[in-house]
Amino acid sequence: MLALDHIQIAMPAGGEEAARTFWCEGLGLTERPKPEALRARGGLWLALDGAELHLGVEEGFAPARKAHPGFAVKDIDAVAARIEALGQTPRWDGTIENRRRFFAEDPFGNRLEFLQTD
Repeated sequence: MLALDHIQIAMPAGGEEAARTFWCEGLGLTERPKPEALRARGGLWLALDGAELHLGVEEGFAPARKAHPGFAVKDIDAVAARIEALGQTPRWDGTIENRRRFFAEDPFGNRLEFLQTD
């Protein structure tokens, strides 16, 4: 393995605007254009530093409660403030030494982890 190209999390059909509000407006990610052949499937692609986050529409959607992406951030307090502004309460977890981290959910209930290593 060389590197992570992208990670995909599921979302329900018609959730694109809620996803844009959360990920783009709320957390500051940039939407990337999907290839023409994939646009009819719905969802969206977002740029990360060195990879992409894909939100794919899943029929019969159920949120991921255990499986989750872990996002490395430079200023975890700023990200936590953004999460709070989106109406969520960050759930801080101090079980890993030398890592500040918290968990939250996207607008669809998928588990997310945000962490900062010092």
